[in-house]
Amino acid sequence: MFTPFCHRFILLLVALICPGFLYAQSQTIDSLQKLLPTLQATARIDAINALSEAFWSLRNLDSSKALAFRAAEESTACNYQLGLGEALTNLATIDYEIGNFVEMEKRSRIAISLFTKKHAEKRLARACSLLGQAIWAQSKFDPAIEVFNQAAFYFGQYKDSTALGRTFGRMALLEEERGNYELAFQYSLKALKFSQNEAYFSLGQLYADVGDYETARDYYGKINQRLKLGTYLKLGETYYLQAKYDSALYYYQLHIKESRDLPKKTLTKTYALLGGLYLKLKNYKTALSYLNISLTDFKIDNNRNWVMRVLLELGKTYKETGEVNKSISTINELLTYAEESGAKQYMRDAHYLLFQLFEDLNQENRAYLHLKRYTTLNNEIGIDLSVRKLAFYKTSYEREQAQLKITLLNQQKQLQQEELKQTAQQRQFLFIGLLAIALIGIVLIRNTLLKRREEKHLRELAETELRIQKLETKKQLGELEMQVLRTQMNPHFLFNSLNSINRFILQNNKSQASLYLTKFSRLVRMILQNSQNKLITLEQELESLKLYLSLESLRFDDHFSYTITIEEELDAEALKVPPLIIQPYVENAVWHGLMHKEEKGQMNIDVSSDKGFIYIKILDNGIGRQKSTTLQESIDETHKPMGLGITSERIALLQESVSKDSVVVINDLIDSNGTPCGTEVILQLPELYD
Repeated sequence: MFTPFCHRFILLLVALICPGFLYAQSQTIDSLQKLLPTLQATARIDAINALSEAFWSLRNLDSSKALAFRAAEESTACNYQLGLGEALTNLATIDYEIGNFVEMEKRSRIAISLFTKKHAEKRLARACSLLGQAIWAQSKFDPAIEVFNQAAFYFGQYKDSTALGRTFGRMALLEEERGNYELAFQYSLKALKFSQNEAYFSLGQLYADVGDYETARDYYGKINQRLKLGTYLKLGETYYLQAKYDSALYYYQLHIKESRDLPKKTLTKTYALLGGLYLKLKNYKTALSYLNISLTDFKIDNNRNWVMRVLLELGKTYKETGEVNKSISTINELLTYAEESGAKQYMRDAHYLLFQLFEDLNQENRAYLHLKRYTTLNNEIGIDLSVRKLAFYKTSYEREQAQLKITLLNQQKQLQQEELKQTAQQRQFLFIGLLAIALIGIVLIRNTLLKRREEKHLRELAETELRIQKLETKKQLGELEMQVLRTQMNPHFLFNSLNSINRFILQNNKSQASLYLTKFSRLVRMILQNSQNKLITLEQELESLKLYLSLESLRFDDHFSYTITIEEELDAEALKVPPLIIQPYVENAVWHGLMHKEEKGQMNIDVSSDKGFIYIKILDNGIGRQKSTTLQESIDETHKPMGLGITSERIALLQESVSKDSVVVINDLIDSNGTPCGTEVILQLPELYD
């Protein structure tokens, strides 16, 4: 069995062999995994905890969590308190990542108790920092500041400047959140001495609070690229506060994109912010969806700060959608949270919203009570904010004045140095004068050449702009033609479907007519919705096609069956196609191929993609085009395939608009005896996305 000194030496050796051990590079993980079977007791537990930290740094939270539980179990079995404390600290770190603040607080407190008994102050500092984050998220501001101060004390003793800067940065954000701007600014300056990133983050938040959004974004922009993910939401919030909703949405979506490999709870705040944004955009259905998802997660994690924020947005949304009772219930819940936390701003906003709701319900007495409470709170908060902003600007001004004095002293020093150099410079003036004349000549020649080159460049730009304008005009004409063809397509299809209903009625088949009419009304609704768009998703197109085929199969007494298959790699929800682009060819196959077949027919529709194109293959085992033409010549033609002509023109226009070939190929199928046995139609359309 290894002694504590021996196993610490082994782990240190691994760190030296594999650079970046403390940050758990993949080489270190490999080395520790190879070393683990040779270790026993406490040495083995230390190695497991080190592996847990390594996997956490690589964002592999599942493996990190499993290893931490394993270390905790083995530590408990052999009463290794330091190992148990380290395992609980690792689990608390993972809890922070997924927003599980209640469990994070419990584990951090146990770890602090274990480290305190063993006088492991370096580990104690990390556990205190985690506890501060956990109770801060639950709106326990005073206890959180106290724990952060303990962490800062221990980090200072061991001169861990990175951790010290991070702790001061968090204290700055905490004080900012509860409105102590001056204290927040002082903590930001302390953080600046140790960690610029942490200081820039808190300073950006402070400037955003006082309405200086440009300065806030300047600070956010200085943050290290590796830590950019944490600033996307803050950048989005600054644009949201300026009512620049497109820019806000861009940064929220960028945060979602960059967080795709992280746990889903990482996006809870993003969903809350998106809910508020869609409320401003009056997209209430989407707003409610995002807000309810985020509220559930925040309540589970006891993140009271964000619970209050989301409840306020939900109350406003319910009010806008006319759900007054839900709005009142939600705002009363907010009021309970706000009174427990002492959050005056939320108490004020809750009373104002309740005043509006009861006024709308003509309950004047209740409305008056909430208006009175709102006015009192608003006056208190208004005074507080004014004092805080003045304190913040005063601190900023004093800092700028100190910086200005330093700048002036440096300038004076530079002037003295310049005076000493003047004597030597005078000797060089004559030489410089001659050189200047030569340079002026060179500059004049160069300017002449540049002017000619610029004139040529401007001519080329003008010609390019003219060509672009011509292309844009041509594209607009193509889109207008496409719209005209779509409007022709809809009445053509509706006319054919109404004929089918008429047949059932004439046959006195009421049940079939009713069933057909029900499906037909659903299909008409889909067509009217889809026809308003130049492009719809492939999924919508295939859904309407399935409904159409079920109608035709019903009308022909299940005289034919059909299948629709889609290649697995295709994203039918994202791919775009023109509406009713497939239906005319399917209709033609039914009416002129399968309808005249004596035995039951079969139609197969396959959708695939290759090299930037979608291929739609429509295969039927009908009587074939030649026999169909002969039959049409011998009887009255009651069903003219005008849809094929319209669709061909639409495909041709689609080809011009996207600069890709769109092809329709029709093949006559014959069996081994040379007898026609069906038709194959292949549509080649370009892959289009939003």
